[in-house]
Amino acid sequence: MKISPQLDKILGKAWSDIPLDRQDCRYLLTIDERSYESGVLRAAAASIIRSKNDNSAIILGQVGVDVTPCPGGCKFCTFGEDHTQFEEIHLSDEELEEKIADFCKYDDLYGLYLMTMHEYDLDRYLQIVRKAKSLAPKTTQIWANVGDSSLDALKEIRKAGVTGIYHVCRIGEGVDTKLDPKDRVQTMRNALDAGLELYTCCEPIGPEHTVDQLVDNIFIGVEMGITQHAAMRRVAVPGAPLAKYGQISELRLAHIVATISLCSVTVPTMAYMGVHEPNELSYLAGANIITAESGANPRDCQSDTSKNRGMDMARSRKMVFECGFDYLRRGDESKIPMNIEYLIKTDSLI
Repeated sequence: MKISPQLDKILGKAWSDIPLDRQDCRYLLTIDERSYESGVLRAAAASIIRSKNDNSAIILGQVGVDVTPCPGGCKFCTFGEDHTQFEEIHLSDEELEEKIADFCKYDDLYGLYLMTMHEYDLDRYLQIVRKAKSLAPKTTQIWANVGDSSLDALKEIRKAGVTGIYHVCRIGEGVDTKLDPKDRVQTMRNALDAGLELYTCCEPIGPEHTVDQLVDNIFIGVEMGITQHAAMRRVAVPGAPLAKYGQISELRLAHIVATISLCSVTVPTMAYMGVHEPNELSYLAGANIITAESGANPRDCQSDTSKNRGMDMARSRKMVFECGFDYLRRGDESKIPMNIEYLIKTDSLI
């Protein structure tokens, strides 16, 4: 069976390290994810991404350190102030220490995200960063997941020990949220100006979103110069206003992962490709980041997502193995052979 001349041309560009443009991206996203051509696209994306880093994957951890009814009002998030069922929660030093010890028990966590709400107390956050930095092994990077922030605030966060920041101008920003898209993009620029690596994502993808919306969102990160790109489907969280639209399939998500992989792999700073939530189809389509989670999670109604939606470290290691990666990388880029012996050693043969 043959593929279309246009897909053949686009894949040829990708194999030759020629950047794909918006028209290429748009075409790839119009392909039916159930088709033979989608299978070819996903296989090509996985092969190209894996060839860039010796068939390695990384595991990230995320800890929700603060929960408050959030003024960002995102209609897809469980914390939005107009519909949240959460009361104010602040993680204690003891709880943070316990969670970091669990994530870092075997010294194979690449990076640890410390997540808070859109509005946050900078001084408290800096204290948490310093605490986490003192507890985590030197091979685990500390990353931020915070709301819109000034250049000065992000310089302070970097000075406290943070390597990079996850920040997104989301699909429907300013319509499905109370936030200004310009502020979101400016924070991304501020992060780069502060010397932080920038990690972004095409999210939260729902069934109602058009191809043009996806293309515009994907290229925010591509054109800005990110270190990590990703795709995230919107979860139909009970009580969230956008839950009524449902959610896309993991197969469609994997197709989008493959498209973003090929559109971003030629960005000079691009290192890893993420997907959320973790699923095997996407790791066979270009993704190589698995995120384990603990504490608050914007896609979960439980106060500690590790007891519900969140992946733990053992399941994450097992997924890396099952999806055929040869190595797991630490935050200093050293490699751990991924094999049955390692799963046994780390209590991950579940």
